[in-house]
Amino acid sequence: MLAIKDLSQADRDIIVRNMVRKTIERNDVLYNEGRECVGMYFVETGALKLVSRKAKDGLDDVMLGAVKAGSFCGEVALLRDDALYEDTAVAMETSVVLELNKSSMQKIMVASMTAGTKLLLSISRNIREAIAMPQSQELGRIIAFVSPKDGQGRTTVATHLAKYLAGAGKRTILIDCDLQLGDANVHMGLSSQPHMARMAQSEERLTFDVIKKYSQNSGGALLLAAPHQPQEAEFVSRSNLNQIIQECARNCDYLILDVPCHIDETAILLWDLADLMVFVTESNISSLTRLKRLMIAISRLNYPKEKFLGIANRYSESQKEYLENLRAILPCKWHTIAHADEEFAEALLKGNPVWQVAYGSRAAKDLDAICHELLGKAPQTLGKGGVFSRIKSWFTE
Repeated sequence: MLAIKDLSQADRDIIVRNMVRKTIERNDVLYNEGRECVGMYFVETGALKLVSRKAKDGLDDVMLGAVKAGSFCGEVALLRDDALYEDTAVAMETSVVLELNKSSMQKIMVASMTAGTKLLLSISRNIREAIAMPQSQELGRIIAFVSPKDGQGRTTVATHLAKYLAGAGKRTILIDCDLQLGDANVHMGLSSQPHMARMAQSEERLTFDVIKKYSQNSGGALLLAAPHQPQEAEFVSRSNLNQIIQECARNCDYLILDVPCHIDETAILLWDLADLMVFVTESNISSLTRLKRLMIAISRLNYPKEKFLGIANRYSESQKEYLENLRAILPCKWHTIAHADEEFAEALLKGNPVWQVAYGSRAAKDLDAICHELLGKAPQTLGKGGVFSRIKSWFTE
């Protein structure tokens, strides 16, 4: 029942007798994120999932972890008076839980100081381990690369930025969100394995440590590759992708999202999460038409203009009129990258940035200038405090 070492059966009986037993049905909520803590909970039978729930219907739940029989959750109740739950606990199946509140803890200590002390030490050990884990209080900057159609250079610019930022000493992660046909791994000179779908299939918890196991390193930048086969995209749900992005953003300075060009709920999620949307397009009639249609959809989302940056790729001086039209469709700052297909093709074959292959070329200078502008200040990591004075107050008052 209780996964706590060195407890005799008599100790266990005392603890259980003084806690409140509750039964919750599948998908019922035990407690809600942001609500005042009334106690912590031990799972006697069944299992709970801990989620960050933004929508009432639970469709956008971000899975934070699972609590199986013998384990506990809600221990934030020990941290301070008037503590608030930091997640939402939902029953994965019909489950029986035992509630430990301040009153029941005091009763346990009166009945058996030994049993109560062992219980508190086990709880505090779990909290200490959680606090010791490196966690970012702020999210890294999320930059989403968007194009009105495929083949515009979106992935090329995204992967170059990832390598540039990593080379500048920034913790950089690139997620290939084109789940059916993404090829960011090719641009970074990496294998198609491991990939996101394999992780979603194999892992119960999508923590950052798990994500790192399925990521590859290129020049200091981590890449989480898209599924190898288009049909594998169905294994990565919108909720999975949201959770992966949140985990990565808490553990990096820059998170780069390579967003597919079609419009659906997943694409809109990626746009919403981004601090900056970088539009990469060519200067021709087809691209202008597609960009105009794309911006009609995006304009309904009421994003601030500061969220946008434009890049006219494969640009030449003869396309000035097209560039003016791009600025009219998307009123934001625009950069240009000179036409240099041969240089970029050679860089792709070698898996290197174009500035290593064609140093001094106009395109390399253009891309370097864009990356330099996007390089900003990385977020600071804040620490957490201890819990022992709060634990002590539970049985000394």
